[in-house]
This record gives sequence, C-alpha cells and structure tokens, in this order.
Amino acid sequence: MVLRQKTKIAQKLPADLDSKVISFHQYIIQQRIKHGYALSSIGNMDETPMNFDMVGNKTVHHKGEKMVLACTADGAKLRRMIIFKRKTMPKLKFHVGCFVHVNEKGWMDEEGVKLWLDNVWSRRPGGLIQKRSLLVWDMFRAHLTPSTKQRLARINTDATVIPAGLTLLVQPLDVCLNKPFKDRIREQWNEWMVSGEKSFTKGGNMRAPQLDVLCKFVIKAWNDIDAETIIKSFKKCGISNSLDGMEDDYLWQDEEEAEAETTPSDTEFDPYDDCLTNVSQDIIDIFMISDDEQDDFKGF
Repeated sequence: MVLRQKTKIAQKLPADLDSKVISFHQYIIQQRIKHGYALSSIGNMDETPMNFDMVGNKTVHHKGEKMVLACTADGAKLRRMIIFKRKTMPKLKFHVGCFVHVNEKGWMDEEGVKLWLDNVWSRRPGGLIQKRSLLVWDMFRAHLTPSTKQRLARINTDATVIPAGLTLLVQPLDVCLNKPFKDRIREQWNEWMVSGEKSFTKGGNMRAPQLDVLCKFVIKAWNDIDAETIIKSFKKCGISNSLDGMEDDYLWQDEEEAEAETTPSDTEFDPYDDCLTNVSQDIIDIFMISDDEQDDFKGF
C-alpha cells in the first residue's frame, strides 16, 4: 500500500473548441455513412488509474493499478483489462471476466495495447470474423504508433482519435461511465474494509486484499453499469446518434437532467488523459507527455 497526495489539475478546453468538436463529429458521420457500422461494432476504450479508499487528502491504493475499460454503442461491456505493477504474473487464478497484465512500471504501453486488441477487442461479438468496426480512443501515444495502426488494419478496425483536450466532451467512458464505475468499486472496497476477510503482518498491519479479490471488485462494478447508460453515453458524445438527426438533442442534454450514473467523470489525476493542463514539468517528464501528442484531430 502507498499514500499519495491527490492532485488537482485544471482541465482547460481548447480555444478552437467548436471547430474541433464539429470536425470530430463530421469524421464520425462520414465513416458511418461510408462503412455502415453496426452499433455493436462501434466501440470506445479508455485507460485510467484506479484509486480506492479516500482518507483525508490522501488516497490509498495499490501501486500502479490501471484499468482498461471498453464498451460498444449497443450497450455491450467488453472484458475488463487490469494492469498490475509487477515484473511477473501473480500465481493466482483470475476470473475469466478480467484479462490481467503486468508491467514493471504499472504502465499501459505499446505491448499492453497489442494485448488488449488481441484479447479484448478482437474477441468481442463480431471480432473473430473481423467484421469492420470503428474504435474511438484518445491520443495516448501507444494508440498512434505504426505497429498499432498496422494491427488495427489487420483486424479490420478503423480508429478515430479524439482531438487533444476533448475527451471530457466526446469520449463516452470519460463523460458518463468512469465515475459510476469507480464509485461502485470504492463501495466494495469500503465493504471489504469493514467486513471482508483480512490477513495481518507480524507487526499487526493489515495486508491489502489479494489481487484476485480486486478483480472481483472490478467485474462486479462493471457489471452493475446498465446497458441503457452506455447507449446514452455514445449518443451524448455524438458517436452513435441516428443519421437522420432525430437524436441530436442528446448532445445538448443538460447535465441536471441526466441520471446519477451519467454525470461527468471526476477530475482525479489521470496520466493517460490528454486534456490535462497547468501540469508541472516534473509530472510531464514522469508521464512523457510531449508536444507531438497535442496535434490537431487525426483519423486513421
């Protein structure tokens, strides 16, 4: 276990917000008209760190824990991927609902993206027959490498890269799903802290729960997100709305009208998020955020 200071980082929208959002939506519509994707073949993927129990102005969690969530516009939830900060795979039997990966730095890198594409995205309904699909994700550098693009082409997947700074507006997982998912995990963590089975060191310190227990938290939390919320999240972001314009009102729905499950994600520090601004140079150096990741919108 480790204590970490919570980081407050302002999220500043780009000056050319309207034109970037319009370009994004235009590209999505063009791709949908051209290829006629089924809703089950339009997906969103996001990597995010996971904090558990909140104690004062500190967060208590496992070092390097990362979640990779993905869903499709028809409301389906794909297999969860969890990255633990370890050199070797733990000798535990994990639930089939989770794909577990380890990384020495607890980082989602190019190898992790490859594993996710092979073990999660390619195994979704329609993935094995390589039905043409559309994957929406952010500008994280591992999403943009030549090898990633080549692998996407081999599995017949078109990728749409969200413009820098707009994930909090047009990425379904960021806009509507990450927060209720994390809230549900924290509820289970709190229950475990109160009544779960625990073990202690010789000095009387409580050990963290086993990694397979954390996987069960993740599975239950993701299962608890209902399909209708996922469907609405894609429409809220302008990705799966009917092409006749009859569902455009979803884009302008007031947040007050949305259910608790569809409130925007909380602004905890996320090293994978491209919309973070006012970050110290130390943090930039640590997470390798470079100017070349702040290009204009790209679709490939």
